[in-house]
Amino acid sequence: MKYLLVFLGLLLIPALSSAEPFLHVLTEDWRPYNYEDKGQIKGQSTDIVVKVLDRAGVDYKITLFPWSRTYRIAQQKENVLIYTIVRMSVREDLFIWSRPLAKKDVSSLFKLKDREDIQVSTLEDARKFKVGVVQDSMSYLYLKNNHFSDSLVPVSTDQHVNLDNLLKGHVDLVTASEKNFVFSTKQVGVDPDALSKVMALFEFSPYMAFSLGTSQEIIDKVNRAYDELVEEGVIEAFESAK
Repeated sequence: MKYLLVFLGLLLIPALSSAEPFLHVLTEDWRPYNYEDKGQIKGQSTDIVVKVLDRAGVDYKITLFPWSRTYRIAQQKENVLIYTIVRMSVREDLFIWSRPLAKKDVSSLFKLKDREDIQVSTLEDARKFKVGVVQDSMSYLYLKNNHFSDSLVPVSTDQHVNLDNLLKGHVDLVTASEKNFVFSTKQVGVDPDALSKVMALFEFSPYMAFSLGTSQEIIDKVNRAYDELVEEGVIEAFESAK
């Protein structure tokens, strides 16, 4: 009987070792793409990600953290799916890029409308002012790459802190995606008309991406499920930014 149990145990080892790993899905509060509402994670991107992962049949859980933490974990852990993340050259080799989640958006600079002393038409002009950005965000990386290090005032929490700093005069400008702008201002009780767009910075496409070292089986399943849903018309065929 003892040898029989050992033999059965050996038979189970391949089955256990071949079990598909759990997929940790991470996101942030970035309306309208993803956000938490009454304990549920919602948003345009979330709707697509859930449909894709359910079709793929993978075991997963979605967790929402501040962006800097989400971004850091996705670079340190295997078997992580991060969304909504902007695909840009500085990030290209940090992740395994999957599929787009929305139409193209634009990152822009905004100021308080009554700040007539702020006149900006070029990046060189903007470098003269303090700019509020979210740590490790697309705009933070873009501006840092364009020699804004001395004028950036990054925060590790969220866009609400930037807007509060703008209202209090701690920063002169803030960055925001044009789709997110109205949502973020209303969340902190600011009339969007009290702010004005200074200039557009860059165009981007929102994506989902895998951490390096993620199971190839999971990647293939998720990408195949996404493509099937696009072909069936369940998901819109977004234009890739690459």
